[in-house]
Amino acid sequence: MRSIGIEKYFYPFFPLTLVLLVFFIVSGTLFSETSNLPRYRDEKYYIECGLSYIINSTPPMNCNFEHPPFAKYFIGFFSVFNVARLAYLILGIASGLMLYLLVRDLITTGKDHLLGLVVSALFLFDTIVFNTYRFLLLDPLAVFLSLVSIYFFQHGHKWASAVIGGLAVASKFSVAPIVAGLWLLLLFNGKRFKDSLAYLALAFTTYLSTFIMNLRLGLDGIIRHHVEMFKYTSWRHGFSPGIAVLGFMKLIARVEAWRYPGEFTIYISTSDSMVGLVNETYTPVNKWYLVVYTGGGSPLWYTLLPGLIYATYLVLTSKGSRGLILSVFLSWLSLLNVLAGPIDWYYVYTLPFLYMTLVILIQQITPRHYKWILLLLTAIHIASFTLTTLGLIPFRVVFVT
Repeated sequence: MRSIGIEKYFYPFFPLTLVLLVFFIVSGTLFSETSNLPRYRDEKYYIECGLSYIINSTPPMNCNFEHPPFAKYFIGFFSVFNVARLAYLILGIASGLMLYLLVRDLITTGKDHLLGLVVSALFLFDTIVFNTYRFLLLDPLAVFLSLVSIYFFQHGHKWASAVIGGLAVASKFSVAPIVAGLWLLLLFNGKRFKDSLAYLALAFTTYLSTFIMNLRLGLDGIIRHHVEMFKYTSWRHGFSPGIAVLGFMKLIARVEAWRYPGEFTIYISTSDSMVGLVNETYTPVNKWYLVVYTGGGSPLWYTLLPGLIYATYLVLTSKGSRGLILSVFLSWLSLLNVLAGPIDWYYVYTLPFLYMTLVILIQQITPRHYKWILLLLTAIHIASFTLTTLGLIPFRVVFVT
């Protein structure tokens, strides 16, 4: 008997599924103050500086020089009208939509709506992604723009891709590996060398244009800003093997393990004396501070890196589909962010591509049953998300051993 594809049953419910996605994102945004998920305080500085950029034309170097300015202009502009959180709600939905379109139109050439929907749902219902999009951070805009840049690139709109990619990097440097990867694809796919140079020049010019207000500080204002920014970056994010291991440990096992060398002492000095205070927050020597992410992220995290390694093997042995080749390439590039350490929002840059790789891999290795497998994994994923946001599963548990 001829089998009936599950998409015939599933596709009519696609509009309803989108409504449910919007409902969950709206709920998380509206109830951010009472959420069981952790708060990310960095948004305070981005809102203040963004408003200063827009209202006072403050040069970006004079307020939060540590990062490029475009995302702060975005935050400031919408904060003027008190709709910044609504704008970020739309960013979350738009990011999910871009992933859906990338997978549906480019990876499966428009034939399989289920794959695109699953990747979109896995991304949006990851608690770390969801939590990052609840706050006015730089990362959601940078991720969205990078996805748009990839979409334009794959559809042959190279110059639009370059402009959007430049704005993505001008939001946060974390997307630079993705934009560089697109340039490399253009460089080595047989196009004229001058086209690749033009792509790079257009992206770089767009990026630099977001620093234009630094010229108020002098003709060298843009250069001085970059000098200070890269000095900070080399100090704050300089490569450390231990931190890189922690970054990958969190992705592989959803665990962070910190060992403190001893008690920290704070000295408060006055004109005639010095008082030493022991900071009781830190554990004594030879103790470990262990963080287990019970609800943070997703149970599917355990499969992401093994899935990427196996998918890489298929690609290297010429057994990978075109979609798998692209997703593996972007996954490895985006994993450079994890080297900077186990900060929650660093994973937002790599999860779109890791989930994409996992879904395409499952489709390729289980062609007869992949739809049911993906629906089961998505159900587990959303159940974990729901239990965590309701507080029935803690986002993370801390142990001192």
